[in-house]
Amino acid sequence: MAATERLAAAVRIHRVLDVGCGRGVAASLICQLLGQGTLLGLDRSAVAVSAAYTRNADPVAAGRAAFRQLALADVEPDAPGVFEKILAVDVNLFWTGPATCELRILARLLAPEGRLVLCFAPPDPGRLDHLTQAGFGAFATTRPFPRGSALLAVVAQPPGSRQPAP
Repeated sequence: MAATERLAAAVRIHRVLDVGCGRGVAASLICQLLGQGTLLGLDRSAVAVSAAYTRNADPVAAGRAAFRQLALADVEPDAPGVFEKILAVDVNLFWTGPATCELRILARLLAPEGRLVLCFAPPDPGRLDHLTQAGFGAFATTRPFPRGSALLAVVAQPPGSRQPAP
């Protein structure tokens, strides 16, 4: 199965949270595959959120996507509901410190059998300790790219999940 088919199957009917959505690039790709699902993008930057709305005008108009200017630490855990998939691409707070408050919020936002996917370049698998200390089960993989670059992808399951690691 191709990577795009796997992504499509993963998000087709899910609620997806895009943390640090920036200008909505990942959201645009996900929205093409959502089917009946919905996406909520969060970013601290008003400029980025405005650009995400513009880039994703059609899914927003169809009620399949929304964007909010809001730091993850400021999210009221019960307000946005529960998400089956939570994504963060190059969001430094997960790599520069323990992100204790934010991981606690994500644990409440993530469905019991949901998945948290963190991607970061350059990769440093040594930075996963804070996820396991917060109770998440985490699996990491590094993908090398041409010219010596690489991407670290981490898939984490919420505390107390009974599903095996991906």
